[in-house]
Amino acid sequence: MKHLTIAIDGPGGAGKSTVAGNVARRLNILHLDTGAMYRAFAYQALAESRDPADPAAMEELASRIQVDVTFENGRQHTFVNGQDVTARIRTQDIGMAASNCAIHHPVRSLMVRLQQELAARQPMVLDGRDIGTRVLPDATLKVFLTASPEVRAQRRVDELAARGETADYREVLAAVIARDHQDSTRAVDPLTAAPDAVLLDTSQMTCKQAEDAILAMLEDKGMQPAAYTPATKPREKFTFFYRLAMWLSIFLFHTVLPVRYHNAERAEIDAPFILIGNHNSMIDPLLIGWKVKRYQLRYLGKKELTKNPLMRAMYQNMQMIPVDRHNMDMHAIRACLAALKEKHALAIFPEGTRHKKTLMEEMESGVAMIALRSGAPILPAYITGKPRWFRPIDCYYGEPFSVAEIAAGGINREACDEVMRRIAALYRDMASEHTAQKA
Repeated sequence: MKHLTIAIDGPGGAGKSTVAGNVARRLNILHLDTGAMYRAFAYQALAESRDPADPAAMEELASRIQVDVTFENGRQHTFVNGQDVTARIRTQDIGMAASNCAIHHPVRSLMVRLQQELAARQPMVLDGRDIGTRVLPDATLKVFLTASPEVRAQRRVDELAARGETADYREVLAAVIARDHQDSTRAVDPLTAAPDAVLLDTSQMTCKQAEDAILAMLEDKGMQPAAYTPATKPREKFTFFYRLAMWLSIFLFHTVLPVRYHNAERAEIDAPFILIGNHNSMIDPLLIGWKVKRYQLRYLGKKELTKNPLMRAMYQNMQMIPVDRHNMDMHAIRACLAALKEKHALAIFPEGTRHKKTLMEEMESGVAMIALRSGAPILPAYITGKPRWFRPIDCYYGEPFSVAEIAAGGINREACDEVMRRIAALYRDMASEHTAQKA
């Protein structure tokens, strides 16, 4: 049976990538952002000081460039010649260069072939400018997503502002109109709606409304979206004290110690994974842990907590892994690796102690060793302050990330240091993001 494919085409700034990604998530299938592949090509062209408008230069680059796409926990990472450029290709200059590169037949032929190969492997949502007409002419559903140039320009200005960048609306509008003209008039695979595509104008729609409309289109074609969504993995049977802690968390963080959660859907990833957090207070385990609804977290906790017989019984019931914080506790590390191997979720506070003035600058190396040896992804949670009565704080869940490429070079002290540097840099970025949002 042919698997489900959804082709979403439309002009730049119409919200294709956001809507396509959310539709894919709701269907529990992958989303391929084809525009990122063209941007990656343009990134390399600019890095080599090549003119994207030069046909000979672009043909030569297309003959040797290697553009790859991988998915980690459902999220796309785009590579050029083995280098992950996902975070570097979202500038306006690269966007315009990508449009210039895309007018050349050798470039489009390369990209179409790669995209068709990816879509042939599994159910997928693809978005771009020629998906329904060229890449997936037999797609299950074709949508042409559009919006007025003025609305798309304002969305772009708002997107840049959210990243702390400023842009002149009139300049952005002019760039939107120029790119529309170039995309729709190019000789090779111009931007156009497929004859059997459904036109969806999102000028007056929210992303959620656009997603609902696309899912409704599937139903109109006689398909039930739920049929493409695998059954959610049953969550573990929680122990008594763990259930009690979950109920307490719901009360605390909705009422007397209010917490605003951001990107909590990232806590829904499949185990095994390692949840980490900065440490401000004794209730931080509850604060970052109760949003993980599918698994009973195996917390790594200091041995001193188990000295009292009653506390020891409680923590044993919660399946806490005791650790000697003052030494490299290999027994605890082996217990953590065993839990991850059995596809459980682990929770660790890398700083070890709380009330620090620094942010992830003084970490124990255990978390790095466990991540490197297990290969499990790390899910970071950043708490913006110490909980206080009736004064809200924020908790951000970051993108899960893998340290497999570091482990490939050998698991040693240098590798552990590199993992900890990556964690520290990530938390600095999350703190900066929070500061920018407050401003």
